[in-house]
Amino acid sequence: MLSFKSIYLLIFSVLIIAQPILGQEKKENKLKPWVASIGLGLGGALLYNQGARDQQITWHHDNYANFHSQADDFLQYSPTLVHIGARLLGAKAVHAGKEQVGLFILGTGIYALSTQGLKRIIQETRPNGEEYSFPSGHSATAFFGARVLAKEIGKEYPWLAVTGYTLAASTAYLRIANHEHWLSDVLVGAGIGIASAELAYCIYPQLKKLFSDKQALQWEPRIAPNYYAASISYRF
Repeated sequence: MLSFKSIYLLIFSVLIIAQPILGQEKKENKLKPWVASIGLGLGGALLYNQGARDQQITWHHDNYANFHSQADDFLQYSPTLVHIGARLLGAKAVHAGKEQVGLFILGTGIYALSTQGLKRIIQETRPNGEEYSFPSGHSATAFFGARVLAKEIGKEYPWLAVTGYTLAASTAYLRIANHEHWLSDVLVGAGIGIASAELAYCIYPQLKKLFSDKQALQWEPRIAPNYYAASISYRF
């Protein structure tokens, strides 16, 4: 039987290798972009049981009993920071800067509402005894950033897409090593992050078309060093 660590590494190794490829699928194949998020969700559901948790507790006790790191609190944003850094250095992207901000705000809203809503509905206890374990918000944030990075510049720079997913997987791994989350939490969180990016790319063009068709209705993404937001105004 595969160990807990082997299962984890196998799942995320496959995702890291497959995601840059999935991000370049032809438009007519509408299912391919959702394969990773569906697979992660199913994997999380299958591991949402006491047997898997008992094995994880044993694994953590044997390997990370005295481990603690705050790196995951910062690492969750690293795929997005890689994306921003690459763009500042002149990397070619699918969308212009303003469009990317709009997509990012929309996708962030989707995964934030999804993860926080599920946390409060399910009210799962964390491995360390604290509340709101399922799903992992850190994993959602990291994999959302990695997915957007792959979609925007992964075709031209596949190694950056791999870097993004590696950083996201590292974030998820640290959440488990820190005894903050169950494996099922990070798998579903990662799936939500990827799915939120896909939804944003599906919804944003429709929103843009809606606003452009109505001259009085204006949508303006805004970004600053300490916040990002969007303003909507209507002229009578």
